[in-house]
Amino acid sequence: MMANPSKTGRFPVAERLDRLRAAAADLGNVTVDSHTGGLLADYCRRAGIDVVVRGVRGIHDLDHEMPMARMNHRLAGVETFFITADPALRHVSSTLVTAMG
Repeated sequence: MMANPSKTGRFPVAERLDRLRAAAADLGNVTVDSHTGGLLADYCRRAGIDVVVRGVRGIHDLDHEMPMARMNHRLAGVETFFITADPALRHVSSTLVTAMG
Protein backbone atom coordinates (compact mmCIF):
# COMPACT_ATOMS: atom_id res chain seq x y z
CA MET A 1 0.00 0.00 0.00
CA MET A 2 1.40 3.35 -1.01
CA ALA A 3 0.72 6.01 1.60
CA ASN A 4 0.44 9.54 0.24
CA PRO A 5 1.37 12.01 3.01
CA SER A 6 -0.60 14.78 1.27
CA LYS A 7 -3.85 12.81 1.62
CA THR A 8 -5.77 11.94 4.76
CA GLY A 9 -7.26 8.48 4.55
CA ARG A 10 -10.44 7.41 6.27
CA PHE A 11 -8.37 5.11 8.50
CA PRO A 12 -4.79 5.50 9.75
CA VAL A 13 -2.13 3.64 7.76
CA ALA A 14 -1.54 1.14 10.59
CA GLU A 15 -5.24 0.21 10.67
CA ARG A 16 -5.41 -0.13 6.88
CA LEU A 17 -2.39 -2.44 6.99
CA ASP A 18 -3.99 -4.54 9.75
CA ARG A 19 -7.17 -4.87 7.70
CA LEU A 20 -5.26 -5.84 4.56
CA ARG A 21 -3.16 -8.39 6.48
CA ALA A 22 -6.33 -9.94 7.90
CA ALA A 23 -7.91 -10.11 4.43
CA ALA A 24 -4.79 -11.75 2.95
CA ALA A 25 -3.99 -14.04 5.91
CA ASP A 26 -4.87 -17.20 3.94
CA LEU A 27 -2.82 -16.16 0.90
CA GLY A 28 0.69 -17.47 1.46
CA ASN A 29 2.12 -15.68 -1.56
CA VAL A 30 0.85 -12.21 -0.55
CA THR A 31 2.84 -9.74 1.51
CA VAL A 32 1.21 -6.61 2.88
CA ASP A 33 3.50 -3.62 3.34
CA SER A 34 3.42 0.15 2.97
CA HIS A 35 5.67 2.79 1.52
CA THR A 36 5.57 6.53 2.02
CA GLY A 37 7.27 8.86 -0.40
CA GLY A 38 9.39 8.02 -3.39
CA LEU A 39 8.47 6.05 -6.46
CA LEU A 40 6.65 2.74 -6.46
CA ALA A 41 9.29 1.49 -8.92
CA ASP A 42 12.07 2.21 -6.39
CA TYR A 43 10.19 0.40 -3.64
CA CYS A 44 9.52 -2.58 -5.92
CA ARG A 45 13.17 -2.77 -6.93
CA ARG A 46 14.33 -2.76 -3.27
CA ALA A 47 11.70 -5.29 -2.18
CA GLY A 48 12.15 -7.62 -5.18
CA ILE A 49 8.58 -7.07 -6.39
CA ASP A 50 7.89 -7.71 -10.07
CA VAL A 51 4.09 -7.43 -10.15
CA VAL A 52 1.65 -4.87 -8.77
CA VAL A 53 -2.15 -5.07 -8.92
CA ARG A 54 -4.25 -1.95 -9.38
CA GLY A 55 -8.00 -1.55 -9.40
CA VAL A 56 -9.66 0.59 -12.06
CA ARG A 57 -13.29 1.67 -12.30
CA GLY A 58 -13.30 2.75 -15.90
CA ILE A 59 -11.43 4.38 -18.74
CA HIS A 60 -10.70 7.54 -16.74
CA ASP A 61 -8.85 5.52 -14.09
CA LEU A 62 -7.06 3.52 -16.78
CA ASP A 63 -5.96 6.73 -18.55
CA HIS A 64 -4.46 7.87 -15.25
CA GLU A 65 -2.87 4.51 -14.39
CA MET A 66 -1.33 3.54 -17.76
CA PRO A 67 1.50 6.11 -17.82
CA MET A 68 2.49 5.06 -14.29
CA ALA A 69 2.39 1.39 -15.27
CA ARG A 70 4.61 2.05 -18.28
CA MET A 71 7.08 4.04 -16.16
CA ASN A 72 7.19 1.36 -13.45
CA HIS A 73 7.98 -1.19 -16.14
CA ARG A 74 10.65 0.99 -17.71
CA LEU A 75 12.33 1.91 -14.41
CA ALA A 76 12.13 -1.40 -12.56
CA GLY A 77 10.69 -4.07 -14.88
CA VAL A 78 7.50 -4.13 -12.80
CA GLU A 79 4.41 -5.49 -14.52
CA THR A 80 1.04 -3.98 -13.61
CA PHE A 81 -2.15 -6.02 -13.66
CA PHE A 82 -5.42 -4.14 -13.68
CA ILE A 83 -8.58 -5.47 -12.06
CA THR A 84 -11.72 -3.80 -13.31
CA ALA A 85 -14.61 -2.93 -11.05
CA ASP A 86 -18.05 -4.41 -11.37
CA PRO A 87 -19.84 -2.04 -13.78
CA ALA A 88 -22.67 -1.67 -11.27
CA LEU A 89 -20.16 -0.20 -8.78
CA ARG A 90 -18.15 1.96 -11.18
CA HIS A 91 -19.55 5.15 -9.71
CA VAL A 92 -18.30 4.37 -6.19
CA SER A 93 -15.14 6.20 -5.14
CA SER A 94 -13.34 6.66 -1.84
CA THR A 95 -14.32 10.34 -1.95
CA LEU A 96 -17.99 9.40 -2.31
CA VAL A 97 -17.83 6.83 0.47
CA THR A 98 -16.05 9.27 2.79
CA ALA A 99 -18.61 12.00 2.08
CA MET A 100 -21.47 9.63 2.89
CA GLY A 101 -19.88 8.20 6.04
